[in-house]
Amino acid sequence: MQGHSHGARGHLLGMVGIGAVVLLGLMATGRSFSQALPLAAVLACPLMMIGMMFMMSNGRGHQEADDGATIRDTHADEAGHVHH
Repeated sequence: MQGHSHGARGHLLGMVGIGAVVLLGLMATGRSFSQALPLAAVLACPLMMIGMMFMMSNGRGHQEADDGATIRDTHADEAGHVHH
């Protein structure tokens, strides 16, 4: 899974981004900043976990598809010689 940031900085930026979206959403529904901020902070972590599970399940599906193509493309003849 190249191109994915698995470092602490990437996770922190993701949580801040998700928290900001939740904060804006809560404020759009009529909550004040002081009411929405603690709720957004509490919801950022579980939403980030759900997002990571979704991304991991998508990555696994792509990997299985790649493995299947490799298995189909490589086969052995009756003498045991592998052909690509």
